[in-house]
Amino acid sequence: MRIVRVTDERELVRLYAFRYRVFVEELGWMARKDRGAHILVDEFDGEAAEYAAYDRSGEVVGSVRAVSDGPLGLPLERCRVLDGYRDDKRLVELSRLAVAPPWRCTLLAALLMKAGYQWAERNGATHLVLDTYVGNDIRPERLYMKLGFEQLTRPYPDPDYLWKQTVVTFALDIEAAKRDWPSLRPSLNHFFTAEDERIDHALPGRPDLRSVPRPQPQPERRRGGIGTPMRPRPAAAEAARGRGSAGGQQPREARRVDGA
Repeated sequence: MRIVRVTDERELVRLYAFRYRVFVEELGWMARKDRGAHILVDEFDGEAAEYAAYDRSGEVVGSVRAVSDGPLGLPLERCRVLDGYRDDKRLVELSRLAVAPPWRCTLLAALLMKAGYQWAERNGATHLVLDTYVGNDIRPERLYMKLGFEQLTRPYPDPDYLWKQTVVTFALDIEAAKRDWPSLRPSLNHFFTAEDERIDHALPGRPDLRSVPRPQPQPERRRGGIGTPMRPRPAAAEAARGRGSAGGQQPREARRVDGA
C-alpha cells in the first residue's frame, strides 16, 4: 500500500472516480451532479493537494485532500462560517477522506490523515479543520480525538449531502501540537511527524507516481502487508458488517497511537 500526492491528470480522474463510487454510489450521501462522468470533483480540487492510496495492484483504495484557505474560503464554509475562528490563523481543511470497504478498520484512514497533516505543516498552516458525518451509530469523533483533534461545533446539516445529513467540525492546533506533543504525547507526535515509506509527498526530486504500481486486469489477492497489519478485510466479512462510513471505524492501531 502506498499513499501518493497526485498531480497527473489521468490519476486525478481515477481518484475522483473512486470518490464518486464511495460517496455517491456506495453510501448514497451525495447527489449525482457529474453529468454522466461518474467523478466527484468541485471548485476546490483545482488548488487542493490531492492524495490517493493505492493497493499492490495499483487500484485506488483511499482518498484525502488538503485545501488551503483562500479567496474561495474552505469547503466546510458552504454551511458553517469560520470567520470568528480563523482570526490570526492559517487554516487548511482536510476533506474527501474515504477508504474502500476492504480497507476499513485498518490503519489506512489514520495514514491518510497523517499525509494531510504533514502537507499542511510543511506549507505553513497553523490549524487543521475538517467536518465529518455523524449519525446511525457512526462515531468518527473517536478517531479524530485520538489523533489530537477537538470538536468545535454541535451537529449541523450539510447541504452538500443528499439528505442533509448532520456533520460536526473538528480542529487541530498544529502549533500547540508541535510545542506540547513531544513531551505530553510522544507516540502521537512520532506518528504524525516521522517519515513514512508508505507516504510519498512528491517532493522536488521525487517524481510523482514513481512508486505506484500500474493496475492489473485481475489482481491477485494476497495476504499480509508491508511490515504492518494493513490487510484488507475479506469481502464476506465486510458485507456482514454493513456499509459503515467512508472512513471506516477507528483503526486498532490508532487506538494505541498515543499510548492510551
